[in-house]
Amino acid sequence: MKRPAILLMLVLSCDPQADSGYLGEPLVTFSGQVVSSGSLPQLEAAMLWQRGPPPSNTDQELATRAPVQAGFPATFTVHLYQPPPAAARRTLAPGEVTWARANAAAVPYGIASNQVGAAAASPPGANNYGIDAYHWVVYVAADVPAGSLTEWWLGAALNKGFHLLRVTAVNPKCIPSDQIDACVGDLAQRGVIDAAAARDFCTEPYKLSIAPPNEQLVLDLGAVGLGPAGGACPP
Repeated sequence: MKRPAILLMLVLSCDPQADSGYLGEPLVTFSGQVVSSGSLPQLEAAMLWQRGPPPSNTDQELATRAPVQAGFPATFTVHLYQPPPAAARRTLAPGEVTWARANAAAVPYGIASNQVGAAAASPPGANNYGIDAYHWVVYVAADVPAGSLTEWWLGAALNKGFHLLRVTAVNPKCIPSDQIDACVGDLAQRGVIDAAAARDFCTEPYKLSIAPPNEQLVLDLGAVGLGPAGGACPP
């Protein structure tokens, strides 16, 4: 009577515990939509780690990809299962928290590499490509200390992990000189003693802020960057 039970236990122990395609629980999930003035081709959403200095997006590495669901609007959901690669990790200055940033992009089906971790093609100048230049997915490797340069840059003392940030274009020529001087003084208190380096930080052509909860990514077909920060300064 005991032998059948033993055989049953052996059979059950050989059953697979999970689907071979199972990647584990995602570290973070983002949802979004694709917008276009015309009809949508077959697309994929790709999350691309940026390996160059911000705000550039010409040296990137594929983190994940996901199908875009046709409809109005066309939607997608991307999951990140791994922390950012070493090539995407940077610091603003010695002793500051390590961070990495990624952009979501809409790409023609099959154009992104099938291999996660491979270099992704630079943005083609085509209407069936679109990037969300107005959001960055930012990973910080440790809690960001209050009063640090990284807190100033990110717009908050973020906890360790992934965050969605808004990116706003700034025309450095429109920043009043007294505002730049005040910024340089603030950064000196945060450890940026070199005034020239501080001015470079204070006159970057973009500004970061925390995105509201549940804000979606928006992939605008035809958009390949943050856009020019030039033009007339507001009165």
